[in-house]
Amino acid sequence: MEKTMLQKKKGIFKKYTVKDIRKFPFVYLIVALPVIQIAIFFFYVNFSAIAMSFQDEYGKWSLESFNRVFEAFRTHSDKLNYDPWKMLGNSVTIWVIQNIFGFAVSILTSYILTRHMIGSKLFRLTYYLPGIVGAVVFSTVMKEMYMRGGVIFELIKNMGVDLPAQALKNGLLGADETAFVTLMWQIFILTIAGGNMIVASAYMKIPKEIFESCELEGCGLFRETFQIAVPCVWPTLSTLIIFSLCSILTADYSMYLYSDGSGKKGMVSIGFYFYRYQVAMSTAPDPQYLYGYVSAFGMLMTIITIPIVIVSKKILAKLQENVEF
Repeated sequence: MEKTMLQKKKGIFKKYTVKDIRKFPFVYLIVALPVIQIAIFFFYVNFSAIAMSFQDEYGKWSLESFNRVFEAFRTHSDKLNYDPWKMLGNSVTIWVIQNIFGFAVSILTSYILTRHMIGSKLFRLTYYLPGIVGAVVFSTVMKEMYMRGGVIFELIKNMGVDLPAQALKNGLLGADETAFVTLMWQIFILTIAGGNMIVASAYMKIPKEIFESCELEGCGLFRETFQIAVPCVWPTLSTLIIFSLCSILTADYSMYLYSDGSGKKGMVSIGFYFYRYQVAMSTAPDPQYLYGYVSAFGMLMTIITIPIVIVSKKILAKLQENVEF
């Protein structure tokens, strides 16, 4: 049995052998690139953005950018004539559809596909296919289906749904009453499908003996799912929830692509909002004015989001203890 001097010493190296320490240089080289990437593209970029939020249009230190953000929310209009409340409200709505309604249903459907249906692997593969296709291609195909004469448009029309005159003329994405609602239904359906992959993989790791004992006890589907399966995969579920909370104010769904860059018919979000500012920055005579506004806007959303994530993490940790098997 290998013994070393380092094992006899007190300190951070006492639990490592010489053989272990020889591997350190290789490991450090492996992680060096990600560390450099984080240092440049996260810390440097974010520190620059923070600095710009405290500068005015002339580059002098000022709180003018934050004042412009508060003024835009107060007046429901900014320099580009957009309503930030509308963008923020749509992003929160997208987040709720994805991470509350869609995710909640996906917990049940993914369990059914994993444990109670023949061909579940084929179903999971089919559901994941939209994620393989690029966003531009996928949005283009879906827009064709929503147009007048498209597959989905004709299906809804033949079901007897009372569509407004504007939608009958221009398609589901061409009417104020149906454009955003149509995308919300799409988000809901695809969230159920997309959530199956990660959650179902977690279910697959649960020992079969647990479910066999459930069947012997006569547990029903809902009790088996939410009292047995969900607690067993709670670390995975809570991690997904925490990550999703990071985007509670910035959730987006390619609104720029579905609206052809115009934000028409209410198809706007925070992602669309910032992209429009990025376009304006490339042509504006005073881009510093716009940079400061966007940086201050992002800082305020971060300040609001951080406490939400921290509190939610503590609550989720207390709701259910980790199950080991």
